[in-house]
Amino acid sequence: MKYILVLLSILSTCLFSETINGYELPPEPDPKINNATLLGIDANNNGVRDDVERWIYKTYNHPIEIGIFMQSARAYNLVIVDPSKAKEMKKYIDNTSSCLFYWIYEHQPIPFDKYEYYDHVIEFRKVQFNNMKRHMAYTRYQGELSGGVYPVLSDSKEKCEFDENGMLKALKGDI
Repeated sequence: MKYILVLLSILSTCLFSETINGYELPPEPDPKINNATLLGIDANNNGVRDDVERWIYKTYNHPIEIGIFMQSARAYNLVIVDPSKAKEMKKYIDNTSSCLFYWIYEHQPIPFDKYEYYDHVIEFRKVQFNNMKRHMAYTRYQGELSGGVYPVLSDSKEKCEFDENGMLKALKGDI
């Protein structure tokens, strides 16, 4: 079944791709197929569900915003795979926050401030956790972290998983 889904994704990519600001987006996946699994369809295998990736590129046009939300989408995909490993996987969410803090506090090139960012996150989460399975996996992840004490995050460009053009870099195999 998975082989068929991958084959359908590849074929649809060839037929229905779209380019935004020089970036070739994967095609919009069939919602029924995309929502059949927790991680959905990721035709270009970058760790971000295709429907989420398309939403990010259609919603934001600043490369740093795109990079931050793409990194965030990849991190959320990683943490919901196995919520029981929340404390191990929290580092991916923390890396996204450290990267964001770097851009907000050190350079401020993005068109929103730290307070507006949280409004963007609410909209993003509606897309990222768009069905009950995904929402419940994220809720279990949050539950695993409840009651814990966690260090204050620092701002760090090294935690960014994208370049200045907002393009995700390959994962470093530490997953």
